[in-house]
Amino acid sequence: MKKIMSNFCVVSLALLASSYSLADDHAAPPTAALEAFFCNFEKGRDMGDLMKVTSEWDKWMDSNSPEAYNAFVMSPVVNTGADFPNDYFWLGVAKNHEAMGNLNDFWMANGGKLADKFDAVAPCDTHIYMTSQILRPGENAGQAGFAQISACELKEDANMATLMAADKKWVSWMDENNMPGGLLRWYGGVGEARDSTTDFYSVYVADTLAERGKAHDMMIAGGAQVLSSIYDDVMDCDVPRIYYGNPVGGKSAG
Repeated sequence: MKKIMSNFCVVSLALLASSYSLADDHAAPPTAALEAFFCNFEKGRDMGDLMKVTSEWDKWMDSNSPEAYNAFVMSPVVNTGADFPNDYFWLGVAKNHEAMGNLNDFWMANGGKLADKFDAVAPCDTHIYMTSQILRPGENAGQAGFAQISACELKEDANMATLMAADKKWVSWMDENNMPGGLLRWYGGVGEARDSTTDFYSVYVADTLAERGKAHDMMIAGGAQVLSSIYDDVMDCDVPRIYYGNPVGGKSAG
């Protein structure tokens, strides 16, 4: 299970070299590099204070960033507070891990004044790297929306090949039944807690809670049985949580 993390860097390189078309039987889903910072507001500070700093950061990124980078502030919407003790997490997206490393090198060398402003509002005690695999893109990717996230572990006899085969079946069912929303996998491992047993995160994305609710109703009406038949021998996932993703800028590609 946890061994998937040590092998995933090799798998990721293969995925990055693949075509981005899900329709091609020989193509793997596209990937992107992610970073997440988990943060809590200082006493007397709130989301309004954070948005003031992110606005300044967005303008700075437009003029200075060496790479394309998009960021989202992810706030808990439906969750148990004890399971997520942070006020929000910052989710940054770059085209690949070299670009992410270049961005982080540049930020460490040049972003000190802005970093101090972020820390004055909400210091972050955790920073992790992840790889996002896009199984089914949302209709309005990059815009504000909701992410339903579950932590998952591979079954003992499962591997990346069986997982990707199962994903393809499930995405086909979503397409055939016009289920709204998109589907992602987030693979972590760098910076995560040493006792973590999570192999990856399963992430369903929707533009609105009503859209997510429609998908949930479809699951009650029979989709859950299909999901179970596809994944029961592949993975186990915990109870999902829902976060609101607010795009706060960065630097566009091109």
